[in-house]
Amino acid sequence: KVWLLSEDESDTPPEIKNIEAVLPRGPGRLDAVMEILEKFLAEQWQKTPLLGCVLIGGKSSRMGRPKHLLQIDGRTWLERTVELVGQVCESVVIVGAGEIPEQVSSVTRLVDAPDAKGPMSGVLAAMRWAPHVSWLVAACDMPDLSADALNWLASTRKPGVWATLPKLEGSCGLEPLLACYDFRARNILQLQAEAGNFRPASIASHPKMISPNVPPQLAGAWRNVNKAADIESKTITE
Repeated sequence: KVWLLSEDESDTPPEIKNIEAVLPRGPGRLDAVMEILEKFLAEQWQKTPLLGCVLIGGKSSRMGRPKHLLQIDGRTWLERTVELVGQVCESVVIVGAGEIPEQVSSVTRLVDAPDAKGPMSGVLAAMRWAPHVSWLVAACDMPDLSADALNWLASTRKPGVWATLPKLEGSCGLEPLLACYDFRARNILQLQAEAGNFRPASIASHPKMISPNVPPQLAGAWRNVNKAADIESKTITE
């Protein structure tokens, strides 16, 4: 409660409990109330659990082998992605078909949603499995993914924001496969899938979605690879 004093009051009635603030009349009272409300709403929004969804779908036809099983410094990309996402989220699930290494065999595994295609099927599968949480979604083909980038993405969760689809400077497209989806976005994605549109980025036109620019120092984390030549100086093994 916020108690707004009347002109003849100096304090709240003794029977009124759980008061957040007591504000006298004056020109600054509205601003004070708004500050309290904005802080309260942000705290409530952040109470929604944040889970991680690591996508391993895709045929990897241009790479010639499953990208999530490629190795850098003796570890698969999937292992590294699961570990990084787990540093930011309360728990992590792996979505998609294919072999996974023993090191992540204890991670919850989900199958793609059968009524969707591509990455949309993985995102919907996770959102249906736990329908009242926020999801940080990461594809497993981003070898430069970093905890700093994931923390920045998680920090974009704000009251009234149903999804964050980041944008890279100089790019006209959005990045829906390293993005954050609040549970309120599920119905929008579902309706889009029912209409035959399986591009998650298409929901960006909804007024509750935001597309902030990725800070330049973090942009490398969004670099995805489709063929061996894209990896440059990194060593790939089976």
